[in-house]
Amino acid sequence: MKKHAVSYAIIRFQPHVETEEFANIGIVLVAPRMSYLDFRLETTRLSRVTSFFDTVEGVTVRGVLKSYSTELKRIRDLAGHTGSGQSRFEFELSDNAEHLFQALTKDREGIIRFSDVRFAMTDNPKRKLEELFGYYVRRSFASSVYREGLLEKHVRGVLKLRDIGRNFKPLAFSDGLYSAKFPFVEIVEGKPLKVLKPIYLGQDDPTRILDHGNKWLFTINRLRDKLPPDVVVAVEGPDESLKRERAFREAVDLFRENNIKVVDARNDSDLISAME
Repeated sequence: MKKHAVSYAIIRFQPHVETEEFANIGIVLVAPRMSYLDFRLETTRLSRVTSFFDTVEGVTVRGVLKSYSTELKRIRDLAGHTGSGQSRFEFELSDNAEHLFQALTKDREGIIRFSDVRFAMTDNPKRKLEELFGYYVRRSFASSVYREGLLEKHVRGVLKLRDIGRNFKPLAFSDGLYSAKFPFVEIVEGKPLKVLKPIYLGQDDPTRILDHGNKWLFTINRLRDKLPPDVVVAVEGPDESLKRERAFREAVDLFRENNIKVVDARNDSDLISAME
């Protein structure tokens, strides 16, 4: 199938001009020879944005994105979007897809900004749009192992900041047949007193959330006699999704039913309280 040149830009949420910090929230893409113009904007999984910009109310973020989504749909409609491409009717020069893309992504002041325009080749612009959205916004490259590593890094930073991390060391426990390494074990006078395990439970599939939660539940219960009595799991759950949220809550409830303390890995005050 013939490949077409496409141009795209990453849509960014940048509420504070002073710091120049931003979060990727969408992609806009144009295939000029096909008169194709479309976008994908994040309007559901917003916890990453609201957590990073903690001075901006969640309702404000949702309002801005809802309003901007409406505006992008209007611009898309001007290019004659039909769902999989563009209807080929006569355009005014000022209304063709490429011109609209250039006008849309032009640098200007505002909460919504764009990256520099980038280029790619594809035989399916719609599929390419989804691929770019998955990579730059949903971070499809970030596996669960990677995300759990980020959680551990975050917890380590919190403990260090409050000067309570010096007693926490990585330590492996074994019953002779089964073993597991825990990244944060509080050791005082050579004796382990507390275990903390960050666990990422935000996988895209509810089954994977339950599987990963059950894996660590099994590990902790299997090694219960070898672990100190105080076991804490610091969890990060999924963004807004009913089924994934239900799976996350079920996993959390199972930890608690087994006398395992659960804290929100992204709530620093709760994390510190559990460690002190």
